[in-house]
Amino acid sequence: MLVFRRRRRFSVIGLLSWLYLVALLVWFSLRLLFFDRFWWLALLNTLAFYLFVPIVVFLPLYLWSRQRQLLLGLLFACLLFLSLFYPLFNPFAKAALPAPAQPTLKVISFNLRWDNQNYGKVAQMIRTAQPDLIGLQELQPGEVSNLAAVLAPDYPYRAVHPVDLFHTVALFSRLPIDSMTALPNPPLERGLQVTIHDKNDRPLNVLVTHLAPNNMPLFPLSRFAAETRDRYSRRAAETASLQTLVRSQSLPTLMLCDCNMTDTSETYAQLRQVFKDSFQERGWGLGHTISVKGIPFPVQRIDYIWHTDEIQAIDAFVGPDANSDHLPIVATLRYP
Repeated sequence: MLVFRRRRRFSVIGLLSWLYLVALLVWFSLRLLFFDRFWWLALLNTLAFYLFVPIVVFLPLYLWSRQRQLLLGLLFACLLFLSLFYPLFNPFAKAALPAPAQPTLKVISFNLRWDNQNYGKVAQMIRTAQPDLIGLQELQPGEVSNLAAVLAPDYPYRAVHPVDLFHTVALFSRLPIDSMTALPNPPLERGLQVTIHDKNDRPLNVLVTHLAPNNMPLFPLSRFAAETRDRYSRRAAETASLQTLVRSQSLPTLMLCDCNMTDTSETYAQLRQVFKDSFQERGWGLGHTISVKGIPFPVQRIDYIWHTDEIQAIDAFVGPDANSDHLPIVATLRYP
C-alpha cells in the first residue's frame, strides 16, 4: 500500500512536471516569435526569472527518483535559464581588470522613492560609495534644496529636470556641468540630458531617466489589461526615442536609469543595441534592485547604468539600503 501511494504521488508530480515543461516551452517559443508584442506575453517576459523557480522543486525530486525522461526535460529547462541569465554569472567575463592608467569615473543611479526624506541615510550611502556623479529618480522638486544641503560641499553642481511634476530626475556632480536639456515629452516624461567634462577635461554626455512605471496593480482589476498595455507601449516609445537620441550623439554617453524593465524584456534588448549594461558586464549575481512590500529581499533588476562603446565598465555592484524601495546601482567606468 505504501509503495502504491508513493508511485501515485510521483505520477501526480510527474504529470505536473510535464505540464510545467510544456508550458515553459510554449512561453519560450512565443517569446522567440513575438517577444513583447502582446501585453500578457510582455508581462511573462518581465517575470521570466520566476518562471524557472519550479525547477528548484522538481529537479531534486527527479534526481532522487532517477526518472530519466523527466530529468532530461528539466535539464533542458536549466539550459533555457542559462541562455537568458548566464552573463550575470560568467566568471570569465568578471575577471579583474588591470589597474587603469587613466582616472576613472564612479557613478550611482538611485531611485530615492518619492516620500523618502531620510537624507542622512542617503548621504551616508553616497559618501561610502564616493561617486563622481549621482543620478536620482523620484526626487520631489520641493526637496532639491534639502538634499543639496546634505550633499554639499562634495557635490556643488546639479541639474534638475525643469518640469512641474510630483517627482522628477536630477544629477548631482563633483564635476562642472556645461549644459542641461530636458528630453522631449512625449515620450519621455522624466528625462534629462547633461554635458560635463571628465577628470581629463574630455566632454561626456550623461542621461538621467525614469521610464514608465509598473504600477498596474494599483488600478482596479478591470483596468489591469489596459494599464499593462499602456505601460509597455509607453516604455517602447521611450526606448525608441532614446535609441534615436544616442545614435545622433557624437559624444560618449552614460545613462543612469530606473528603466522599470527587466533584462528579459524587449525594450532591454533594444537599449542593448546602443548601450552596454555595466552590471551585466562587471557585476556578479542577480543584481536585483527593487523590493515589494511583504517580501524580505529585492525581487527584480530594473535599475541600470548604461554606457556607449567608448566607455568601459571596470566594476559594478548593488549598493546598500538607503531607505528606499530601490537599491542603488554603482559602477566604476573608464573612458580610454
